[in-house]
Formats: sequence, C-alpha cells, structure tokens
Amino acid sequence: MYHYGIVEDRNDPLKIGRVRVRIHALHTDDKQLISSADLPWSHVIMPVTTAGLGGLGNTHSLVEGATVFGIFSDTLQQHFVVLGVAQGISQQGYKETITNELLERSVEKGFNDPRREKQSMYNDTNDGMSPPSAPQRGNELTSSIDKAPHFLKSQNIKYDGKGSEREEFTEAEKLEYITIGKGLFRKKVQKPYYPLVKDATDINVFSTGDAIYDDRNMDPIIKGAKSNATPMYPYNKATRTESGHVIEVDDTRDNERLSIEHRTGTFYEIDKDGNEIHRVVNDNYTVICKNDELYVGGKVNIKVLGDATIDIGGNLKADVTGTTTIDGTESITVTAPIIDLNGSEIKLNS
Repeated sequence: MYHYGIVEDRNDPLKIGRVRVRIHALHTDDKQLISSADLPWSHVIMPVTTAGLGGLGNTHSLVEGATVFGIFSDTLQQHFVVLGVAQGISQQGYKETITNELLERSVEKGFNDPRREKQSMYNDTNDGMSPPSAPQRGNELTSSIDKAPHFLKSQNIKYDGKGSEREEFTEAEKLEYITIGKGLFRKKVQKPYYPLVKDATDINVFSTGDAIYDDRNMDPIIKGAKSNATPMYPYNKATRTESGHVIEVDDTRDNERLSIEHRTGTFYEIDKDGNEIHRVVNDNYTVICKNDELYVGGKVNIKVLGDATIDIGGNLKADVTGTTTIDGTESITVTAPIIDLNGSEIKLNS
C-alpha cells in the first residue's frame, strides 16, 4: 500500500540521502506526540541514472515541505521508503485538517517545513534537545534558515567595470518573500520558508514557460547579444536550484536552446541557430596549458574600457592584407633595439 507524506528534515547525519517524513493518515500533526526530530529516517530510492555505489552516487533534490509517496518495507510500518515526489499546487493548508495553526503553516505543527530562523531557536521546543515532551531524547533538528540556500534579492549587474554588485536578502526578508514569475516580490507570508510559491504550480517557472529573461539582454552593449528564449510547456527541461542556479534543455519547436545561468547572472546560452551568448558578471580567467588556435570567418570587434596589456614571450607576427590604422588620443611609444642591415643589434655607448 502506498502512502503520502511531507518531508520535514533532510540533514542526514550519515550523508546517504535519507529524509524524515511525516506520513498522512499515520502520523499526527501534534508535535508533542511526535516531533520532527523524532520521525524515523527514510531511504530514498534513486533512478538508475546514478550508480549509487562507492562514491559514485548522487543526491536527490527533496526539500522540507515536499510531498513524497512510498511504501513501508516492513509489516510494522517503521521503515518508510520514498519512491517519488508528488507535484501539484501548494496551498496554505491541507484539506484533511481544519486547524488554524496548520492553515498558517506554523512550525509548531507537523506536515510543514519545520526549520526555524536560527539553530538556537529550537531550544525548549518539541524539535529541540531534550524537550518537555521527551526529556530523554538526545537529538534535535540541525537545519536552520540562516544556513540554508536562498535566492538573490537583486543581481545589480553593471557594464562599466564594476561587475555584479549582488544584493542578498536579510535573514528577516528570507522569511517574507515569494516568487511570482522569475522576479522576486515582497509579500508577507507565514513561516516556514518552504514552499516559496503558494496557490500556484510547484513546477519551476522556467519549465512552465513563465520565466522572464529580460536580465539576459545585453543588446545595448553588444548588438544582438540577448536571449531570445520563448520556452513552451512542457518542452523545456529546466532545473532551478534553491540558491537560483538554472540549467535549461529547451526543446521548444523552432527555438531550441541550451542554457546555464549562475545565480549572480553569469550565463551562457546556445540558441536555435547555434549562436552563443556568454556573459561573465565579474572576473574571468582562462588558462591554456599548451597550444591555442582561433579561427574567425567574419569580423572581430574588441572593446576594452580599461587598460590592456599583451605580454609575448616569443615572436609576434601580424599579416594584414588591408590597411592598418592606429588612432590614439595621446602619445604612442614604440621601443626597440637598433638593428643593422645584417640583422645584428647595434649597441650604443652611453
């Protein structure tokens, strides 16, 4: 028989991917009877795309508050095994309960993300060490929101040499924002932290086709350098992580793309025609340990707002079939030794 439940902890001390799950119709939401820290650890069955052995395994993407389903591997119903995750529309509460506390998604009730703002806030609670309801218990929840991943408040990308002046949410703000589309909009919501989006699909906005890509528009800096993404559900296989990284494999007809974006705004994207856009919002380093060859069939335009230095340890040869023009607003200095007709350097007496 299958059961559904809510993940309330994923910080597995053994680091083997287990989660604590509160099972519907089996566990109560009363934490005085069974707290989040008292829930047994459940194994998560992974797909065959991971080896799951000898340091070759992968982690799942479950978070606190996620709805999962699975089965018990024993007749006493003590060992729950998670087989999958159920996605839908996260609402303020669950229909099988009418308690006001649960409708507010309180950390004092079960079937919720139980994390508090700081680790010290578990003291003297049902999820803390040696609580009044279980004074002999020697363990507690170890995850807190101040240590958890979160989205950026703003990337603040500058094109004048300052790079990304990213702005983080304060700890108080992390408890108050939700996502609408791709943007972040402040709205007073109840704790806990997850789910970020309520009364809307659990699928990320990049997969649903509702994401906004205006932040990838660099056309004012380089003509044509902008994302033409128009993903259509259900053809964009997109992953959005808890801190805001995005990976997209978009099969939308006539606009197929590959894209990877860092939470700060550094990204590269390959569009339907094979054109590639690449932006680094801060410093960029490239090291090639042997030879490098570049072939460009068309034009090359390089614009540097600051200083530029080329340091060549060997010879430099430039073949130009057309005219060569060097314009400078200040003096141009060329320093070289004096060479005679035989190619020997002439040393002058001081």
